[in-house]
Amino acid sequence: MKILFVIVTYNGFKWLDKCLGSISGADIFVVDNASSDGSADWVAEHYPDAILVRNSENLGFSAANNQGMQYALDKGYDYVYLLNQDAWLMPDTLETLVEAFKTNHGYGIMSPMQLRGDGMAMDYQFSKIYLKSIRDNDIRRVPRVMAAHWLVRCDALRRTGLFSELFPIYGQDDNLCHRMKREGYFVGIVPQARAIHDRAQRKEDKAKLIYRNYYMGSLVRLHNPNVPRWRAWAYIVPFTFVKAIKYRSLEPFRYFRELH
Repeated sequence: MKILFVIVTYNGFKWLDKCLGSISGADIFVVDNASSDGSADWVAEHYPDAILVRNSENLGFSAANNQGMQYALDKGYDYVYLLNQDAWLMPDTLETLVEAFKTNHGYGIMSPMQLRGDGMAMDYQFSKIYLKSIRDNDIRRVPRVMAAHWLVRCDALRRTGLFSELFPIYGQDDNLCHRMKREGYFVGIVPQARAIHDRAQRKEDKAKLIYRNYYMGSLVRLHNPNVPRWRAWAYIVPFTFVKAIKYRSLEPFRYFRELH
C-alpha cells in the first residue's frame, strides 16, 4: 500500500518540526508557496528524502495541494493524506484511518478527530461538524469536514477530480466533499483516530470574515452539484442582507455582484 502525505507550506516554519516529524511509514510531498521564513530550506535540509516543490509565487492552497495530489495519481499511490502545516498526527493516527477504510468501503475521505493545539479538546470548528454527524457503525458520517487532516482514496479522486481552483484558500474542502457525495462516496470521521490542528484563535479583521463567511460560503453553495442553483440563490439573497446587517457593511452587496 502506497500513501503520500501532501503538505503545503507558507511561512509555517514554527510548525514544521512537529508536522513533518509526526509522519512515518509514508512518502512526503511538500509544496512551498514562496515562503519568506526559510521553510523550504529547512525542509530540504532536514527531510532530504521528501519531494520538495518550490513555487515561485503563492499559488494558493488549492493549486498547491493539487500539485501533490496529481503526483499521487500519476505515481499510482493508493491514498493521499492532506496535512496542514499547522497540524500533526498521533503515533497511531494513520494506521487507524487506513483500517477504517478497509472495513468501510463506501467512503472517499476519512478524517481523524481534530484536536486543538493542546490536545485537550476538539478544534472548535471541527466540533460543530462532529456534533451534527450521523453514526455509521464505528464511523461518524458527515457532509463535510475541514481538510487539515484528510486521508483520501486515490481511486475516488480520479472520479471526483482535485480541488477546484475557483476556491484558492477557503471552500475547496467543502466543494470536494460535495463532489464526493455526487459520485456516491461518503465522508467520515473516525473517533478512534486523534490528531492535532494547532490553529490558535487567530483574530481576523472584518474584511477577511466577510470574504470567507459570505463570499466563499456563497460560492460553495452555488457550486454544490447536489443542490439546484435556484435553491442556492434562494438562500444567498436573504443571506446577503443578514451578513450586511451583522457586519454593518455594504461589502456583501459588492461580493453579491461578483458571484457566478
